Amino acid sequence: ENLDSSLPLSVPLSFASLPEYFVEDMADFVIFLLQHCPFYLNEYFTSNLASLFVLLVCCSTKFISSPYLVAKLIEVFYGASPAVHSHPKANLFLDRALSHPIAAKHLPLALMKFFADVETTGSSNEFFDKFSIRYHISVVFEHLWNFSAHRQVLFEACGNIATVDSDVIRFINMLMNDTTFLLDESLDSLKSIHDTQQALEDRTAWNQQPRELQQSRYSQLQTDERQCRSYLTLAASTVNMMHYLSKNQPTPFLRPELIDRLAAMLNFNVQQLCGPKCSELKVKNPEKYNFNPRALLSQLIDIYVHLDSQEFVLAVASDERSYRTELFENVCRQLKRGIKPEHEIDRLRNFASRVNSQFTEIVKSTVNLDDIPAEFIDPLMNSLMTDPVLLPSGMIMDRAVITRHLLNSPTDPFNRQDLTMDMIKPATELKERIQTWLANQKK
Repeated sequence: ENLDSSLPLSVPLSFASLPEYFVEDMADFVIFLLQHCPFYLNEYFTSNLASLFVLLVCCSTKFISSPYLVAKLIEVFYGASPAVHSHPKANLFLDRALSHPIAAKHLPLALMKFFADVETTGSSNEFFDKFSIRYHISVVFEHLWNFSAHRQVLFEACGNIATVDSDVIRFINMLMNDTTFLLDESLDSLKSIHDTQQALEDRTAWNQQPRELQQSRYSQLQTDERQCRSYLTLAASTVNMMHYLSKNQPTPFLRPELIDRLAAMLNFNVQQLCGPKCSELKVKNPEKYNFNPRALLSQLIDIYVHLDSQEFVLAVASDERSYRTELFENVCRQLKRGIKPEHEIDRLRNFASRVNSQFTEIVKSTVNLDDIPAEFIDPLMNSLMTDPVLLPSGMIMDRAVITRHLLNSPTDPFNRQDLTMDMIKPATELKERIQTWLANQKK
């Protein structure tokens, strides 16, 4: 059949009848070759298997029912990437796969879709499995980014802010979820390690503690070190992915359902790194935990600059949890310590100045929640609705809130029934009443 660039419309019965281990064994065999004898990857063998694996990954939702088998195929690409393997024949295998016409047209979105879909696999270990699978995807995706054809596919999928592909939005949402979780857990572990190391320095006070407590704290220290090292490695990968994607294609990050959460995540973690309690993150031998605070801060600040726009300025200033007017002042002082050149710091200062001006305007126009009629308040976020919508359950929510919820769980938050955006109806009359009320408040 012609496999130049179009995907098969149906699954051949001859393929559907095969046991999954046929494909799994081939993938395991290639992984074995990559690890132990990559010089056996000859050109004919490489070309045919690379084409097969690419086709299966791109058609995974139709051709393969097990997400772990798709993950195994992606693991083959991961094992052949230059970041993992230096043998030229291993790298040739991956390059042949990525340069295949089907890969050039379909692989970027297929990887993004699988990145989001693997959130739920049906396994009891799905929460931890997804991080390993997504790490493999991130390594493959970073190498894939070197191919102009793949970048062009993503640019076309993003289009303008109103027409971003739904799989891209879900992918960015899951990338943000992972970054938030991994950084939170990593920084909490660093604080715990810091506290234990401080306690160990005072040997007199330490020796006065009961032996059971000492053993418990030693055991917790080992757990924190192991977890911190793992989570920081994964966090560095997700932050790096957000960094180069936001630099080259900022459009999906500025979508209404994503922009506020992204701004809040950046503000919170920058405050952790540069705020008054940043000393709690200081540990001995930070490289032991893959902790590079200067590089992490540099990339987080770059993301602010990559997304610099009036919409993002408003989102950063609207973050009630972490944004303070002194936030970027503290950041600039840290950046002057050889982290960023002066011209990049000036760009950040310009951005910060506009955020501060926006923050002042927000404070002036803030409406006291006690004065808002109860029917105007979103029941999930306890905030004033701007675009109310009616759910099939009869509940009314703000469109932005329910849209964010559906990115993580396609269910009604009040009764857990299946829910999609096309089942939601605008509450036009209520929206007009909210707008009228707001106009009267401003008068």
